[in-house]
Amino acid sequence: MLTTRGFWFFLVNVALLATAILLGALQLTLVCTTLLLWFFGQWILFHLRIRLSLRRLSVERALSTSRGDVRSLWARQKVDVAVTLKSAGVLALPYVVMTERLPALARIEKGLLCIDGAVSAGSPMTIAYSVVCQSAGWLRFEGIKIQMADLQGFFSYAAFVHDLREYRVLPGLAVEASHASFVKQHNTLPLLGTHRHARPGGSSELLDLRDYIPGDPPKAIAWKISARRDRLITKEFESEVPIRCTLFVDTSHSVRVGPVGETALCRLVEIAAAVAQTNASERDLTGLCLFDGTGATESMKPGRGSKHLLRMISLLTDAAGLIPYTPRATVRDVVPVAFGLAQDLYPEWLDRDVNWFPSWLPYWSPQPRWTIPRDAPRYFSRLSNALHQEYRWRKQLAAICAVRYQLGPNGLAMLLEDDERCVHYLQRFLIEHQVAFPFPLYNGRGEYLFAEPWKPRILADLLLQAVTRGKDNELFVLCVDLLENTEQLTPLARTISVAKARHHQVIVICPWPTGVAVPGTKPRELGLSLRMHSLLQRLNAAELHEAFAAVKRELGRLGVPVFCAAQRDSVNWILHRMRRLRIQERGVR
Repeated sequence: MLTTRGFWFFLVNVALLATAILLGALQLTLVCTTLLLWFFGQWILFHLRIRLSLRRLSVERALSTSRGDVRSLWARQKVDVAVTLKSAGVLALPYVVMTERLPALARIEKGLLCIDGAVSAGSPMTIAYSVVCQSAGWLRFEGIKIQMADLQGFFSYAAFVHDLREYRVLPGLAVEASHASFVKQHNTLPLLGTHRHARPGGSSELLDLRDYIPGDPPKAIAWKISARRDRLITKEFESEVPIRCTLFVDTSHSVRVGPVGETALCRLVEIAAAVAQTNASERDLTGLCLFDGTGATESMKPGRGSKHLLRMISLLTDAAGLIPYTPRATVRDVVPVAFGLAQDLYPEWLDRDVNWFPSWLPYWSPQPRWTIPRDAPRYFSRLSNALHQEYRWRKQLAAICAVRYQLGPNGLAMLLEDDERCVHYLQRFLIEHQVAFPFPLYNGRGEYLFAEPWKPRILADLLLQAVTRGKDNELFVLCVDLLENTEQLTPLARTISVAKARHHQVIVICPWPTGVAVPGTKPRELGLSLRMHSLLQRLNAAELHEAFAAVKRELGRLGVPVFCAAQRDSVNWILHRMRRLRIQERGVR
């Protein structure tokens, strides 16, 4: 609470006062005593302001667009945010630094996140800025951080005013002009060529002319054309041909890897949302199945309508905000990130009076050796400062998690001695606040930790269930990560063969990490002086391209097209398949 300026002011004042008393300088003694009393008076006044005003601070937040205040927003939509700090206390705060905590999903476009000034009952402080969210997910505003100080800068106090607000960011539905076929492109006619019509109507648009067959209704006879051809001609009208499409979206931990809002799952959600919107405009039936390494998490039968589309968008939004979880993370990887988060959001939980750490604890009662996993990094000496700091952070975080998750009286001791449970609850603490944390992707043998070799079999079972319930000429879009499972594609290939035998169409969309060159493009030349980081990136990209080629070759034998999610025309290919199925439904080959 006492700043460096205040400490030196107090120390110099006390030294001058002692010197004046020893020398018998009455005037200097009086001046130093007056300054010392004034210093204590300012300290008492600062304490009173904190005690009386801190609990009466409130935050008001408003998100608005050109249409007014909103409770949910769209991806890539510019939103204006206004945060107001109000005080209902009797005493005013002379100097406050107010800092907004920006969510991980948002990117600031205009404005500042920090201002300073005075706060009283009649003069609030307001921060105004604009943000844009590049992908779907959740905007989680925790509150604002404030730093209070006196005008002289002798005392300071930091606190966090909690005001939890969550806003849903829906995937952008601004489909490109080439995506949707709001105006029907072509009618393939076997005899009379190609005609352009409006979108399908309820048996009101002319599709074809043919010879009269006994039993045709008289109202369908084209009398003028029959008179010219000297034989009866029947008109065939166009009717709606709804096509069923089922989207299988992989939500496993392998597609959640990456910064918040820049994961491969966000791109899959964007593709699924674009297809669902276009199918809704064409009155086609769209289904959804979200699955991970354990099985199906959410599923929707193919349907259409505004309510069906909104529910599907809601499920996709919840899936886009998922953060990976791994039991292979170590305490040393998670503890610094979790402690930094606790320092920012919950400084009162780390206060010495609430969460005290005895300095002798790591030496008197260290973690037993047999509780430390074999592959976990260890310190060579128990007297190292790094071990002491890590143990102090772990003890304070263990106390926070034990209270937050109601682990009981032995919760703190359990988290101090059990690395697996400690990592589990610390990851849960970070995931709840949408904070990405570092974790290993490969083990010591170079194996990918998120491969999940049983995923193709799970997808094969889900696809087989959909095929048994489906009808002819249905489209199945598999948005799944198969790049690390190229040797386990046999069950999925068998199920795809069953779907093809029942006249279904299957498309595979492989997710692609951000920053890696798309297959088919020429890699960037790195020059002669290769750094280790650039070399590893190039080797990783080469492995991904080789795995993508293997999946494309294996599934291409069955006539299944495989696309990369990073390619912009992936949605166009899906809609192109839908149009081909619509032609087949009319009986045109």
